Amino acid sequence: MKKFLPRRLPASLALGLTALLGGSLLSLGTSAIAPTAAHAYIARSEISLTRQGTETYTAMLRRAEAIARAAAQRSFDSDVLVSSVSITVVGQNSGAIAPVFRLDVNRNNWRRQPDPQQWSTYFPISKLLLGFE
Repeated sequence: MKKFLPRRLPASLALGLTALLGGSLLSLGTSAIAPTAAHAYIARSEISLTRQGTETYTAMLRRAEAIARAAAQRSFDSDVLVSSVSITVVGQNSGAIAPVFRLDVNRNNWRRQPDPQQWSTYFPISKLLLGFE
């Protein structure tokens, strides 16, 4: 009966296999030790708001701010990777449509002061474009 004796691999093949296996094990080890980095992002949304009855522009604006405030808070609460929120509020009145304001705020500023008036850019021409004057 013949005994099976393993043959010696050529040096180049042995080196290649060692590098391949070692590299695979190394990548497994580092991914287990250091998980992949999470990427923060900006949550962008648009809110459309229609005038109710004989609502004044100021009343519609306050209602829009309350809705934008709730939307911003909901965005931060629902996803820890959201670093900033950008909400555009668009008003509608008798078929006219115009942007009223845009709320742009990062998580730290919102945590410190969750006030949409503080972080919003208002478009004053919207009052005229929406037919309130």
